[in-house]
This record gives sequence, structure tokens and C-alpha cells, in this order.
Amino acid sequence: MDSQWKKGPAISGFKSVLQTSVLVAAIGGSGLVVADNHKGVAGEDDFKQYCASCHGVSGKGDGPVAPSLKNPPTDLRTLSANNGGSFPKKHVMDVVQGNKDYDKKFRTHGPSVMPVWGNIFLDDSDGRSSIASARIKNVVRYIESIQK
Repeated sequence: MDSQWKKGPAISGFKSVLQTSVLVAAIGGSGLVVADNHKGVAGEDDFKQYCASCHGVSGKGDGPVAPSLKNPPTDLRTLSANNGGSFPKKHVMDVVQGNKDYDKKFRTHGPSVMPVWGNIFLDDSDGRSSIASARIKNVVRYIESIQK
């Protein structure tokens, strides 16, 4: 009876399938988007979860929280148009992740109302900076994809 459980090709094959399944589940649960052909651009889900309450699902600046803010949220769809037709990727990255140099240079009238998503993504990614960084880049790519 014990001989049926000897390690053979069937058990080794099952082990490979199990390891692959665990890896896929781990990547899927990490928040890191590897490839998603069924939804838009990587970062869309994080945008909808973290940004749409102020900027709206379309990025127009008409989210449900927008009317209660002192300053209206930026229409993210017009960033390229307002920058001579070129998407200001570094600027958007600095704003989203909370770059201290950007804060010193551009925020001269007090703190921004917008949260610093870099710290939130880092906490939400269990302190794994590579995942947090990938999520920020994906959100920035998504914002680039909604330009008019």
C-alpha cells in the first residue's frame, strides 16, 4: 500500500502544478498587475479605488468628494494638453508618490489636500517597495492613457 505514494512522475507533476498555482495566487493577491487583457491599462483598478473619489472615474475631477473640497481636483484628462501636448510623467509621478523636492518647490501655500499615495501603497503592499513602486507607475500609466 505504501508503494502507491512513492514519488513518481505523477506526484512530481502535481507538485509543479501546485507550485505554479501558489505563485499565480501570490502575484494576483499582491496588487501588482502583470498583465490584464480584459480590463484597460494596468493601474485602472488602483485609480478607481484611490483616485476616483475626488477625480471621478473618468479623471475629469468630478468625483463624489470633489464638491466638498476647498480646491477642485485637477481634470487629469487634460494634463498633456496643458503641457504642450506632452504628458508630464515625472510631475505626475512626483505628485502621486509624494516627492519631497516637489513639495518644497511647488507647495508654497500649505499642505496639499491630496493624500500621498506612495506611503499608502507602501503600507498596502506590506512594506514591499518594489510592489508599491510598480503600482504607482501603473497608476501614472493609466492617467497617461486617459489623456484627451
